[in-house]
Amino acid sequence: MYGLIVKNHLEVGDASIIVERFENHLKYRRSMKGDVKEVLLDRNAVVETRPIYSLFYPSYVTGYTLVSFSKPVVLSPKSSMRIQLQLPVDLAIYAYSGDFYRMIDLIPLHSNYKYALYGPVISSVEATGYIARLVKGEPIAENTAEPLEKHCLTRVLIVNKTQDFASVSKILLDAKPLKIFYVPETWKCYTQDIKMVINSRDHASILYEEKPCMDCVELEEPEEFRGMLRALSTEMLWGY
Repeated sequence: MYGLIVKNHLEVGDASIIVERFENHLKYRRSMKGDVKEVLLDRNAVVETRPIYSLFYPSYVTGYTLVSFSKPVVLSPKSSMRIQLQLPVDLAIYAYSGDFYRMIDLIPLHSNYKYALYGPVISSVEATGYIARLVKGEPIAENTAEPLEKHCLTRVLIVNKTQDFASVSKILLDAKPLKIFYVPETWKCYTQDIKMVINSRDHASILYEEKPCMDCVELEEPEEFRGMLRALSTEMLWGY
């Protein structure tokens, strides 16, 4: 569960987490498939679980996620359509003290982590565009989907501003402006709503919009994103 205070023991998939309290400190211990991690914390720290962008395992490479659709979404000229996607997330372990926090561990919740280039390859030694975490997503047209465990539900409004049909097979998301929300002590996780505006045959703009639910809590900003400039939109210049 997200937003859960770990007081002693927690099992998540293959991971076993133990928090031991001593007179002057805490000891955090996580074992998973033979790998063991231990962290010593002062007695004032609180250990909690959070959903986290699936970008930090095995290490942080990029803030972009490229969602490849399992089937295309085709829009007629000057039309719009709302879809829903399930984006994979991992489980972060945070240490808190008052308003201060630090991610001390990461539990991968998925078995396959791939990356791809979004953009053109100029030559065998040169390319342009974005390195992105590659995930598969099934677009759902119904508005009744609930977040799957280990995923964040994302609502995307696709607007075709062109005078032609548009076929959408992927969307590029930037985690820096894209906020994650969760319902404490549940597996429910959401991103803020997204608008994808089709401007031409090759160009689409991704806009990050509304908070998805009233009873959800916003994820604290990961350390890797602190101090970074946040674009108001993500521009897909090489097709969608």
